[in-house]
Amino acid sequence: MSWDYKKEHIVQYRFNSWGLERSLGSYISSFLTNKFASQRNEYIVWSYAEVGFILISEALFHCKNRSLYVANPITHECIKIPSHSQHKYSAWPLGIATRTEKGVLLDYKIVLYYTKYNLFIYSSQTGLWSDYNAVYSDISSLHSTIILHGSLHWVARDSEYVDVIVSFDVYASGTDSIHGRTTPFPDSGKEPRFSRSCSTCQGSLMYMNVVPVTKADGTLEDKLCVWRLKSWEWQLVSEISWGFIDDTGRFDYLPLGINPFDAKRVYFWSNMQQSLLSINLHNGKFVLESKLEKSYYPTKYGSLLRSVVFPKWLHRIPNTVRIV
Repeated sequence: MSWDYKKEHIVQYRFNSWGLERSLGSYISSFLTNKFASQRNEYIVWSYAEVGFILISEALFHCKNRSLYVANPITHECIKIPSHSQHKYSAWPLGIATRTEKGVLLDYKIVLYYTKYNLFIYSSQTGLWSDYNAVYSDISSLHSTIILHGSLHWVARDSEYVDVIVSFDVYASGTDSIHGRTTPFPDSGKEPRFSRSCSTCQGSLMYMNVVPVTKADGTLEDKLCVWRLKSWEWQLVSEISWGFIDDTGRFDYLPLGINPFDAKRVYFWSNMQQSLLSINLHNGKFVLESKLEKSYYPTKYGSLLRSVVFPKWLHRIPNTVRIV
């Protein structure tokens, strides 16, 4: 998915794996059109939950008492979240976290960000909004929220403008504070070819980039590296010479993400060939896929890329608030 300030665009790849009659993107687009009709362009999907829900709200970044909806785009279930009009600050959605047990969805939480150290969180269990102090190392900016196992992970910059990951477990707090954890990237101190971002694979947070690696003779070689975050430490999953993939040196490709089921299969977009590059790191083979359903071609500037993984089965939305 590519997301910019007021638009969202979807590139689908192998959506038939889930037995859908059409692409997930078309389900989402048609749902939003049917739901909001003439106001369609005023609302966007802000977040995707692990269980297949989407969080919808106004496209504006700064908005007081914004409307919030949780929906299942396949079944068209849609719930309007109770108003947070008592909250006087402008806030923007960070994401929707869920909690499951033995495959059963228990509840969800919606997280809004309104100041550098404050989060506003809605719980589907209580039907109430709560204010929390966010305790973490000083950061100057944040973007690209990923939700995993009830936790929110942000790609951010610390006070020295170094990229880090800030993680919050929104289910771990029994007080009015939520403590965040800051994790540096494995290539910190180096200059990667692409902006740092993360994706997920088999329940783990993943990171890939092309970074300069020192060879035995002391020279540098660009390598495509894939890491997995485990127990808050980065493990190198795979690395391969980037020159084997792109021998032109033009860096025509943009990273799209890692296969959600196989950490050694990664995807890039070729601007020159307008195609998706699929790389199998098991054997070093790669193919270009040009037959894609697409409404947008990713560009180098002006948008953020994030991968969305559809769950293996659908969940019903816990019915604690009004269905619309």
